[in-house]
Amino acid sequence: MQVTPLTLPELRNLYDTAMAQDFPPAERKPFSAMEALLRRGFYEPLLLTGTAGEPLAYALQVVAPGVPCALIDYFAVRADLRGGGVGTHALHTLRRYYAGRLSALLTECEHPAEAPDPETAKRRIGFYLRAGAQSAAIESRVAGVRYMVLALPCRGALPEAAAADALRRLYACMSPQKYGRGNVIFYGN
Repeated sequence: MQVTPLTLPELRNLYDTAMAQDFPPAERKPFSAMEALLRRGFYEPLLLTGTAGEPLAYALQVVAPGVPCALIDYFAVRADLRGGGVGTHALHTLRRYYAGRLSALLTECEHPAEAPDPETAKRRIGFYLRAGAQSAAIESRVAGVRYMVLALPCRGALPEAAAADALRRLYACMSPQKYGRGNVIFYGN
Protein backbone atom coordinates (compact mmCIF):
# COMPACT_ATOMS: atom_id res chain seq x y z
CA MET A 1 0.00 0.00 0.00
CA GLN A 2 1.34 3.44 -0.96
CA VAL A 3 0.79 6.71 0.94
CA THR A 4 0.30 9.92 -1.03
CA PRO A 5 -0.17 13.35 0.56
CA LEU A 6 -3.11 15.25 -0.93
CA THR A 7 -2.96 18.81 -2.21
CA LEU A 8 -5.67 21.30 -1.27
CA PRO A 9 -7.62 20.74 -4.54
CA GLU A 10 -7.34 16.96 -4.09
CA LEU A 11 -8.61 17.28 -0.51
CA ARG A 12 -11.53 19.38 -1.78
CA ASN A 13 -12.40 16.69 -4.31
CA LEU A 14 -12.19 13.99 -1.63
CA TYR A 15 -14.40 16.07 0.68
CA ASP A 16 -17.05 16.58 -2.03
CA THR A 17 -17.07 12.96 -3.22
CA ALA A 18 -15.87 10.15 -0.93
CA MET A 19 -16.34 11.97 2.37
CA ALA A 20 -19.87 12.99 1.40
CA GLN A 21 -20.66 9.27 1.06
CA ASP A 22 -18.61 8.03 4.03
CA PHE A 23 -19.65 10.54 6.70
CA PRO A 24 -23.07 12.08 7.38
CA PRO A 25 -23.18 15.90 7.26
CA ALA A 26 -23.28 16.16 11.07
CA GLU A 27 -19.93 14.32 11.30
CA ARG A 28 -18.12 16.40 8.66
CA LYS A 29 -16.51 19.63 9.73
CA PRO A 30 -16.78 22.46 7.23
CA PHE A 31 -14.20 22.24 4.46
CA SER A 32 -13.05 25.76 5.38
CA ALA A 33 -11.85 24.40 8.76
CA MET A 34 -9.78 21.70 7.03
CA GLU A 35 -8.42 24.24 4.57
CA ALA A 36 -7.39 26.59 7.39
CA LEU A 37 -5.59 23.78 9.22
CA LEU A 38 -3.83 22.66 6.03
CA ARG A 39 -2.70 26.20 5.19
CA ARG A 40 -1.30 26.60 8.74
CA GLY A 41 0.58 23.29 8.46
CA PHE A 42 -1.59 21.45 11.00
CA TYR A 43 -3.34 19.01 8.65
CA GLU A 44 -2.03 16.03 6.70
CA PRO A 45 -4.56 14.50 4.31
CA LEU A 46 -3.29 11.18 2.96
CA LEU A 47 -4.56 8.83 0.28
CA LEU A 48 -3.69 5.15 0.57
CA THR A 49 -3.50 3.36 -2.77
CA GLY A 50 -2.86 -0.11 -4.12
CA THR A 51 0.00 -1.20 -6.36
CA ALA A 52 -1.80 0.01 -9.48
CA GLY A 53 -2.51 3.42 -7.89
CA GLU A 54 -6.17 2.68 -7.16
CA PRO A 55 -7.56 4.47 -4.08
CA LEU A 56 -8.17 2.08 -1.18
CA ALA A 57 -8.54 4.36 1.85
CA TYR A 58 -7.84 7.83 3.15
CA ALA A 59 -6.74 9.27 6.46
CA LEU A 60 -6.79 12.93 7.47
CA GLN A 61 -4.60 13.79 10.45
CA VAL A 62 -4.21 16.82 12.69
CA VAL A 63 -0.50 17.36 13.36
CA ALA A 64 1.55 20.03 15.11
CA PRO A 65 5.26 20.76 15.42
CA GLY A 66 6.69 19.37 18.63
CA VAL A 67 3.63 17.21 19.39
CA PRO A 68 4.62 13.52 19.43
CA CYS A 69 1.22 12.30 18.23
CA ALA A 70 -1.22 13.04 15.43
CA LEU A 71 -4.99 12.87 15.70
CA ILE A 72 -6.79 10.85 13.05
CA ASP A 73 -9.53 13.29 12.15
CA TYR A 74 -11.13 11.10 9.46
CA PHE A 75 -10.35 7.58 8.30
CA ALA A 76 -12.31 5.56 5.77
CA VAL A 77 -11.86 2.58 3.50
CA ARG A 78 -13.48 2.48 0.07
CA ALA A 79 -17.01 1.14 0.64
CA ASP A 80 -16.67 -1.93 -1.59
CA LEU A 81 -13.50 -3.02 0.26
CA ARG A 82 -14.75 -2.80 3.85
CA GLY A 83 -14.61 -5.89 6.01
CA GLY A 84 -11.79 -7.52 4.06
CA GLY A 85 -8.74 -6.38 6.02
CA VAL A 86 -7.95 -3.28 3.95
CA GLY A 87 -8.60 -0.96 6.91
CA THR A 88 -6.24 -2.87 9.20
CA HIS A 89 -3.59 -2.92 6.48
CA ALA A 90 -4.09 0.83 5.95
CA LEU A 91 -3.61 1.54 9.67
CA HIS A 92 -0.43 -0.55 9.73
CA THR A 93 0.79 1.39 6.69
CA LEU A 94 0.06 4.68 8.49
CA ARG A 95 1.98 3.48 11.54
CA ARG A 96 5.03 2.78 9.38
CA TYR A 97 4.61 6.08 7.54
CA TYR A 98 4.68 8.08 10.78
CA ALA A 99 7.15 5.89 12.75
CA GLY A 100 10.08 8.18 11.97
CA ARG A 101 8.50 11.25 13.56
CA LEU A 102 5.55 10.30 15.78
CA SER A 103 5.06 8.13 18.84
CA ALA A 104 1.40 7.38 18.11
CA LEU A 105 -1.72 8.11 16.14
CA LEU A 106 -4.65 9.07 18.35
CA THR A 107 -8.26 8.49 17.42
CA GLU A 108 -11.55 9.34 19.05
CA CYS A 109 -14.43 6.86 18.87
CA GLU A 110 -17.92 7.61 20.12
CA HIS A 111 -18.39 6.11 23.55
CA PRO A 112 -20.88 3.20 23.33
CA ALA A 113 -22.60 4.30 26.55
CA GLU A 114 -23.85 7.50 24.87
CA ALA A 115 -23.66 6.74 21.14
CA PRO A 116 -26.90 6.83 19.12
CA ASP A 117 -25.89 3.38 17.77
CA PRO A 118 -23.95 1.58 20.53
CA GLU A 119 -23.25 -1.49 18.39
CA THR A 120 -21.63 0.57 15.65
CA ALA A 121 -19.56 2.39 18.29
CA LYS A 122 -18.41 -0.94 19.77
CA ARG A 123 -17.56 -2.23 16.30
CA ARG A 124 -15.42 0.85 15.53
CA ILE A 125 -13.57 0.58 18.83
CA GLY A 126 -13.02 -3.14 18.25
CA PHE A 127 -11.59 -2.43 14.81
CA TYR A 128 -8.95 -0.08 16.21
CA LEU A 129 -8.13 -2.42 19.11
CA ARG A 130 -7.64 -5.37 16.72
CA ALA A 131 -5.32 -3.17 14.64
CA GLY A 132 -3.11 -2.62 17.71
CA ALA A 133 -4.58 0.50 19.32
CA GLN A 134 -4.71 0.81 23.09
CA SER A 135 -6.95 2.79 25.38
CA ALA A 136 -5.35 6.14 26.12
CA ALA A 137 -7.15 6.31 29.51
CA ILE A 138 -8.61 9.66 28.52
CA GLU A 139 -12.00 10.61 27.16
CA SER A 140 -13.15 13.74 25.47
CA ARG A 141 -16.48 15.44 25.01
CA VAL A 142 -16.63 17.49 21.84
CA ALA A 143 -19.72 19.58 21.14
CA GLY A 144 -21.66 17.37 23.54
CA VAL A 145 -20.50 14.02 22.08
CA ARG A 146 -18.56 11.69 24.38
CA TYR A 147 -15.51 9.94 22.89
CA MET A 148 -13.10 7.23 23.99
CA VAL A 149 -9.53 8.06 22.98
CA LEU A 150 -7.36 5.29 21.57
CA ALA A 151 -3.64 5.40 20.75
CA LEU A 152 -2.15 3.42 17.88
CA PRO A 153 1.60 3.25 18.65
CA CYS A 154 3.95 4.08 15.80
CA ARG A 155 7.05 3.24 17.79
CA GLY A 156 6.95 1.72 21.26
CA ALA A 157 4.43 2.27 24.00
CA LEU A 158 3.05 5.74 24.64
CA PRO A 159 2.66 6.82 28.28
CA GLU A 160 -0.96 7.72 29.04
CA ALA A 161 -0.04 11.19 30.25
CA ALA A 162 1.76 11.85 26.94
CA ALA A 163 -1.35 10.92 24.96
CA ALA A 164 -3.50 13.24 27.05
CA ASP A 165 -1.04 16.11 26.70
CA ALA A 166 -0.71 15.55 22.93
CA LEU A 167 -4.48 15.54 22.46
CA ARG A 168 -4.86 18.79 24.38
CA ARG A 169 -2.11 20.41 22.30
CA LEU A 170 -3.64 19.19 19.02
CA TYR A 171 -7.04 20.58 20.02
CA ALA A 172 -5.38 23.89 20.85
CA CYS A 173 -4.16 23.99 17.21
CA MET A 174 -7.64 23.19 15.90
CA SER A 175 -9.50 25.57 18.23
CA PRO A 176 -7.06 28.22 19.46
CA GLN A 177 -9.63 29.83 21.78
CA LYS A 178 -9.18 27.62 24.85
CA TYR A 179 -10.20 24.32 23.25
CA GLY A 180 -13.09 25.63 21.23
CA ARG A 181 -14.54 27.93 23.88
CA GLY A 182 -15.54 25.10 26.21
CA ASN A 183 -16.86 22.80 23.50
CA VAL A 184 -14.07 20.29 24.25
CA ILE A 185 -13.75 18.73 27.68
CA PHE A 186 -11.14 16.12 28.65
CA TYR A 187 -11.55 13.44 31.31
CA GLY A 188 -8.78 11.26 32.73
CA ASN A 189 -5.08 12.15 32.72
